[in-house]
Amino acid sequence: MTERRNGRASTAGSVARRGTRRVLWGAAVAAVGTAAMTAVTLPSDATGADRPGRTDGAYRSTQSGTPAPGDRAGAATAERPAPAGEQRTGRGPLTETEVDRAKALALGPGRMPGARDVSGRKGPEYLDTELAESAVPSGDEARRVDVLFYDYGSDQLVKKTVDLTSGTVESTRTAGGVQPPPSADETIRAAELLIRSGLGAGLRKDFKAAARGRELTGAAQLTLQGISYNTAEQSGPASLAACGRHRCVRLFTRVKGGPWIDTTDLVIDLSDGSVRRIHA
Repeated sequence: MTERRNGRASTAGSVARRGTRRVLWGAAVAAVGTAAMTAVTLPSDATGADRPGRTDGAYRSTQSGTPAPGDRAGAATAERPAPAGEQRTGRGPLTETEVDRAKALALGPGRMPGARDVSGRKGPEYLDTELAESAVPSGDEARRVDVLFYDYGSDQLVKKTVDLTSGTVESTRTAGGVQPPPSADETIRAAELLIRSGLGAGLRKDFKAAARGRELTGAAQLTLQGISYNTAEQSGPASLAACGRHRCVRLFTRVKGGPWIDTTDLVIDLSDGSVRRIHA
């Protein structure tokens, strides 16, 4: 991982682990000691009465339930709305105005010209904005934030530290092999790829059965939750060896107003558009 300050490249030191995304960023500069288990529990109600029942050998439906997004590391969660207001000082919560300004500064003219988002359009995929942990004296009231993007042009995570007080981008760090939770757009893209793939046949079949004959034609018909998949941290078959270098996602899928359909044995590679199975 490299860091650029004032136009000069240097080796990035340890990155503080702040929240799920910051833990994952820290994993890029620390050796992975053990592989994580690939088993994922399908969301269900707490009663235990709706354990999944196999429907066609690859997919399982469950009764309606609401997952707790924070229960799974690497899971995509809805972005918490920032409070309205102008720029603040110190460590107070970021306002909507500050988030918008940080993103605008991070993507200023001439910055990341070759970056691409999940759909291949110009510009990186935006992931998150968080307050930065600053190493400056406590008396410094500057508002520093980290803006995270994923660049599909280079398959790298990009973190830009922005000083909102001065309106400057202080540093840019890039890391390969780091897989933060997917954004909402990435999760939708993954679902669209799955629905259109040959391995999506089970999902389409189970949706039709649960939706009284309606065909599954798009992600808008599903409630979705995505989790990242990285073979540097999770065991997997050789066919998924690129995941980690590529942006890979697993999905929890639910018929809107209906049951969950288990698709967690499938991995969608957003970098090359392929869909593969974890277990043969």
